[in-house]
Amino acid sequence: MRKSSIWAILLTTFFVGASIYTLYPSFVLYTKSSDEQRRITNEDPQIRKRIINLGLDLQGGMRLVLEVQRNKDNQSDDDLLDRAYTIVENRINGLGLTEPNIQKQGRDRLIVELPGLTDEKIAKEVLGSTAQLKFHILRSSADLEKAIRVIDKTLKNELVAKNENVQIDSAYDQSQEQQTVQRLLSGSEAQSVDTTKEEETSVDKFSDYLITVRGDIAVREKDKPAVMSVLARPDVVAALKTNGFSGSKFLWENKASTDPSSKLRYYNLYLVKSDEAMSGENIESAREEMSNNQFKANSPVVSLVFNSKGAREFEKVTARNIGERLAIVLDDFVYSAPTINEKIGMGRAQISGSFTLEEAKALAVVLQAGALPAPVEIVEERVIGPSLGYDSIEKASWATLIGLILVSLFMIYRYKMSGIIAITGVLLNILFVLGIMAGLSATLTLPGIAGIILLIGMAVDANVLIFERIKEELSMGKAPITAMEAGYTRAFRAIFDANITTVMVALILYNIGSGPVRGFALTMTIGILVSLYTALTFTKTVFRVVTASGKVKKLSI
Repeated sequence: MRKSSIWAILLTTFFVGASIYTLYPSFVLYTKSSDEQRRITNEDPQIRKRIINLGLDLQGGMRLVLEVQRNKDNQSDDDLLDRAYTIVENRINGLGLTEPNIQKQGRDRLIVELPGLTDEKIAKEVLGSTAQLKFHILRSSADLEKAIRVIDKTLKNELVAKNENVQIDSAYDQSQEQQTVQRLLSGSEAQSVDTTKEEETSVDKFSDYLITVRGDIAVREKDKPAVMSVLARPDVVAALKTNGFSGSKFLWENKASTDPSSKLRYYNLYLVKSDEAMSGENIESAREEMSNNQFKANSPVVSLVFNSKGAREFEKVTARNIGERLAIVLDDFVYSAPTINEKIGMGRAQISGSFTLEEAKALAVVLQAGALPAPVEIVEERVIGPSLGYDSIEKASWATLIGLILVSLFMIYRYKMSGIIAITGVLLNILFVLGIMAGLSATLTLPGIAGIILLIGMAVDANVLIFERIKEELSMGKAPITAMEAGYTRAFRAIFDANITTVMVALILYNIGSGPVRGFALTMTIGILVSLYTALTFTKTVFRVVTASGKVKKLSI
């Protein structure tokens, strides 16, 4: 036996073993139920790097179309979409998804495909947030008390003006109102407010909408629209401005909290100074972690580290406002408002709130990636369920199996034992392609499966070219081993030229394409290279082993 044949046998054996080894985790995962798959990936997130990942069309996920909102200042900015693309790409990469796909569409739109993402809310928050992080100092309790009384008085005056028949004390019992607000702010009002009371009541005072929860002013979820309406009224805005609150504004907590006993949902409402104490543009890093605070132990938080400039600013702000509360505000929503107990050096801050770990991670991603150059709006969204993928996989599997059976029958009928050798090469071809894809953690898409089916035909075609050349040599009376060697030599140029040009096209597709197109190009490239090996090396080695003894007088071809 030739030395080259021994090396070819060893190499093929190695490829078979390596392919089975790399495919084993994929086999273990994808033969489980959906629930089992989720459990395994949650327990071992690194398994995603050892398996063939499925594309959006096979495993489901989200498809979003984002539109950049231009205004008169950036209407002619041609780079706006490119900058938005970069930020969105950074944010998605931070989510740790496998093979997400982002494409530009026209001048203002981005198409985002997120295979495997099931939390629709987190995707929207990460992609749509403009991420303007700012720090604001809260106004004092006395200021908040005064602001509430001003609003109450404004509403009372309007009620008197609208209904002259309503008998209202013209002197307006200010002392009584003041006592009500003071009880509210001191927390004693919370004891008198039945937080489980959900029936609609007629409210003609702003303070009646408010409750106190753990020392903060809050609003029941059902009352939030009414409160927002009151705060937006021109007469209320004007009254606040007249009474010294032109440099202040009300901000809401970013999400509703729930009272564990009554299950009542409410939003905290904060009065902050309009001018920001500092911005978050100098954030150097942001990451989620578990809090070690004694009051919120093991709850998710987001830790921020500022660069040297931000660290100096943060130290100055905390030094000037010891004893005050600092609101951490993202996109005009307050995430937390801790009290500054001392000057904080080293440029570190922490955002706490009622986060889940996934929400804290999403917030860290947004802060780390930076602000979008302009707001983006989700103009189209589509959730693709995994059932569509299962149907596609099942149909594609049947198509592959039927195609393989038909091709096998033809090859065996036409070329007898040589046909069996060719089909064995095709099976090895499929095994090697899937093994390499698993080793590279590549993504298999529906077009990728189509590429594998196409490869079956291309691999067989190479063998047909070789076998026909061998038959021509045999017809000229040559010995089997001589005819075999001549057949492979004569067919090599045609096979090589045809496959190399296809590889070049596939590489171009991979570079300029995206998503499923890249999946198809990758599968084609790997498959053609493997096909060249199996057609020109594996089958040739088998023929050489068979004819090496010189006892074979006739090839079964």
